[in-house]
Amino acid sequence: MTLDDLSVTVAYLKEGNQNGTGFFVTAESRGLGIAEQPYLVTAAHVAQFLTGNSTVTVRAAKDIPVSILLKDLLSDGEKLSWQVHSESDVAVLKLNLNSKTLPLMQGRFLGFVLLASEESAPERERPVTVMGFPLALGTTGRFSPITSEAKPASGLLRIFSPDIKKEATFFVLDKPSIGGFSGGPVFQMPGPFASSGGLVFPNKSAPTTVVGLVHGTISDDTGGKLAAVVPSKFIRDTILQAEGAEPEKGSRSH
Repeated sequence: MTLDDLSVTVAYLKEGNQNGTGFFVTAESRGLGIAEQPYLVTAAHVAQFLTGNSTVTVRAAKDIPVSILLKDLLSDGEKLSWQVHSESDVAVLKLNLNSKTLPLMQGRFLGFVLLASEESAPERERPVTVMGFPLALGTTGRFSPITSEAKPASGLLRIFSPDIKKEATFFVLDKPSIGGFSGGPVFQMPGPFASSGGLVFPNKSAPTTVVGLVHGTISDDTGGKLAAVVPSKFIRDTILQAEGAEPEKGSRSH
């Protein structure tokens, strides 16, 4: 998949003067007893300001923005019922598509299997790409999600987050985030990349992987800024919790 292909999997989420990014995932049957189920994934601190009347905008042909209400992705009369990870900035919402919304949503879902399963940070030499809507850019007129390439700058860190009012596990990128990227996916593409040993060519069959979800920016009064990212392991566990399944082996509690 190219980044253009992936751009249809992200959504601009807006409620009043607040906004963020979300993306769509479908849980596939992988021997864990999970039927195929569509989800909207975003940061918990974004989910908390969304309502049924919040707008969800996606990219249609010729970069035309198509907006629907969040409640239109649920059953009639159903209230928002987010599954929020108890220890991280992740929220997932089960969707219930009908004959009106299914045509719009077809082809927009990332497979659960593309979410990295290890509770770890990506290798530092290999770039990742953040996708979303910083400062609401690309959301009117022509619809064009913004991408930003960065490199992981740490292993896993325990950092206190004012947004979720608790300490949580993140890794950081060597570039800051921008308001509006929160909740957006962080992709690792299978293409070649430069390392200290020269140009590295990953296995050609390696898929695009979602390695995390944008939490926000860590900054101080010197002006230094880094983007904090929630590892995808926590997204996987939140989806499993929403399905009533146990977290996968290898997850750690803190």
